[in-house]
Order: sequence, then structure tokens, then C-alpha cells
Amino acid sequence: MALKAAKPPCVRGRLVSAAALICCAALLPGRGSAEGALAVGQPADVAKQGLAMGYALNYETTEKAQELALKRCREFQDAPQATRDLCRIVEKFSKRCLAVALDPQFGTTGLGWSVAKNQEVAEDLAMEKCSDSAGRKRREFCRVTLTTCDGRK
Repeated sequence: MALKAAKPPCVRGRLVSAAALICCAALLPGRGSAEGALAVGQPADVAKQGLAMGYALNYETTEKAQELALKRCREFQDAPQATRDLCRIVEKFSKRCLAVALDPQFGTTGLGWSVAKNQEVAEDLAMEKCSDSAGRKRREFCRVTLTTCDGRK
């Protein structure tokens, strides 16, 4: 029986990133506000260098949402420092839904996110982007790992 090599933490972090994003939702302020932001640290080789993400929802100002999203991305524990250093705001939104989709297989490149007016559209667009980045052999493995909406109407 062959031994399997341990997966490097930076690659393992992609799957854990989705779980961490979901856990961050518990730290959100009240539903009266509606500003949100998504920050991503995405290196050229996600399969080898992992991914860092952070988001913030339901803040009073866009600036506060961006500040917290960047902070969470830069503190993302399952990504190497070089990947966290790449964090930048990729989406700012108000009263929209955020969806993230990825290929959960270690060492793969499938990743997509989207912000849209409702959950279904956000998930569809995130899946489409994940499928495109995953490549022909891995596109069927993409899964939505996070969906959350800001300031529900």
C-alpha cells in the first residue's frame, strides 16, 4: 500500500477557506445596514499557493465593509503570507447576494465568485466562473461553498 504525501497547508487552505468564510457570518452586525465587500488574495498559481478571502456584510458604510473584508483576507490563516499580501477588494456591493464556488479537490484551480441581485443568479455566475477556471477535466466538480445576502430587501 502506497503512502500518500501530506497536502501542503496552502493548498489545503482552499477548502478550509469556504468554511472560514461561512463562520465569519456569525460576526456580522445587525441587518439595518446594507454595505458589503469581498477581498481576495489570488496568486498566479492558486493550485500551489492557495487562496485568501474575506468578506463583510451589512455595514453602515462601504469603507467599513471594505476595511473589514481586507482585514479578514489578510488574516486568513490557511493561506501563506505571500498569498495574503495579495488581498485586494474585488467587489463592493449593497443589497446584493454574494456566492463563492470552488473545486474542493486539493491542488486544483477551480474558483469563482459573483455578486448579484439574488441568490440564484449569484450562485449561477459563481459556478460559471469556477467551471471556466477549473478547466475541462475538473469543471464538473465545482460546488457553491458560500452564499449570503447583504441587507435583504
